Amino acid sequence: MLFAYTEHGEPFMSYQHSRQALKRYRRISKFFCPQCQQPVQLKIGTVNIPHFSHIAHQSCERLFAEGESMLHLQGKIQLFEWLNKQGYAVELEPYIKKLSQRPDILVTKEHQQIAIEFQCSTISHEKWQLRTAGYKNMHIQALWLFQTPQKNLTSQDIIKVTIPPIRQNAINYTSKSLPYLLTYDAHSARFNYWANLLYVHGNTFIAKVQYVPIKKQLFPFYVPKPITREEFRCYWQLYKRICMQYVYQRLIRSKKGVQDLFLRSCYELHFSLETMPIYVGLPVKNAASIPIFSIEWQTILHHFCRLTQLQLHELSKENIQLFLSQLSLQTTNEAVQAVKNYCNLFERWSHSNDHFPDICEQVYSHLSNIND
Repeated sequence: MLFAYTEHGEPFMSYQHSRQALKRYRRISKFFCPQCQQPVQLKIGTVNIPHFSHIAHQSCERLFAEGESMLHLQGKIQLFEWLNKQGYAVELEPYIKKLSQRPDILVTKEHQQIAIEFQCSTISHEKWQLRTAGYKNMHIQALWLFQTPQKNLTSQDIIKVTIPPIRQNAINYTSKSLPYLLTYDAHSARFNYWANLLYVHGNTFIAKVQYVPIKKQLFPFYVPKPITREEFRCYWQLYKRICMQYVYQRLIRSKKGVQDLFLRSCYELHFSLETMPIYVGLPVKNAASIPIFSIEWQTILHHFCRLTQLQLHELSKENIQLFLSQLSLQTTNEAVQAVKNYCNLFERWSHSNDHFPDICEQVYSHLSNIND
């Protein structure tokens, strides 16, 4: 921890002093944990940021994690100083007694308290859920900032990214319901936006990567703008390329043969795996609620329609629920809506001006209309 009390009850922040000054304070002062009031020692190494830790194993340790990484300490300091300079009422490592929780930073904005958790290490979904619920019960907004993975520190571009489930909990939405993920990199002191997230499958997304140095960032945070039509064409090309890679890998790795519902559907629909129809494998809103690739479930959906002798636009909610259950998928409202969104898009595309229009343009337009 970076904050402790002196024997006179005065707050003391270790990072605000030079190492030489800290060595003098350590000789003449005693420090106490702001949470359990027990003595703590001031550690002044040559590598890590000077900080406090408990002298012995105490009950406080169950509530206050020891052994923070230098990256975590560094990030907390950067974020605290950044908010402080903007004039907000901000506390570093405050102890919320009613919750027995200590957020990294607590900022007050217009009578609204916001707990900022800068997460560098792995955290379980259960622990994340418990801490978030605790803040909510106290009417405190929880804001989780994950450390940007170093493998994602590429140049600003449109790329394929992997977002683990725990980080997906931190996905935000613009006023037009466009998803984006904000992370922070303490190494370079900059915020990283994975903007306009387009779900692909599993934990894979396509995103427009953007960086904002902490000195140029405002609070509340900058919200990314929607991508342009030209940028969406880059999304589209990458998305379709991933589609074909998926089909190829599925073909050579599948061990089910004709029992593979996707491959059997392709065969019976006379779909060539080398050149799949352009109307399957389309990104649609709510697609993340169906955890298999769009090119797979949309192909199987066309096969389902052939077997039931129904057109896509004729599918009822019950038909869609039956289709999802045959794929052993949860029949949630979001999943049903994802199928409906695809049916609407296909219908719109196939009847546009009695000819085959640019499907990329139709997808972009359809997503924009849904989000408006």
